[in-house]
Amino acid sequence: MVQRHGLKLLICVLNDGAYGSEVHKLRANGIDDSGSIFGRTDLAAIARGFGLRGTTVTDVNQFKPLFDAYQAQGTAELWNIHVSDRVVNPNTRRSVGRGHGKM
Repeated sequence: MVQRHGLKLLICVLNDGAYGSEVHKLRANGIDDSGSIFGRTDLAAIARGFGLRGTTVTDVNQFKPLFDAYQAQGTAELWNIHVSDRVVNPNTRRSVGRGHGKM
């Protein structure tokens, strides 16, 4: 739909290769997290398959040139931004600290 309607939209996906906060909750409770980790799907390639521009971002130094290129063109694009599954979101840390697991 984004491509069909010609929307200029920047979609940023923070890809930790897992089910986000679930992996942190499992780890905090000492539960095996292997069922919540699935690897880093190539979301940029999927976006390109739908006619969008797609890029995988693995280094913060990519942001400036990517954003400059995005501003200069007129179509939607998706950035598949690889983030660590070891860094816990502050909201998740607070939630786990309120009795939803220990962290």
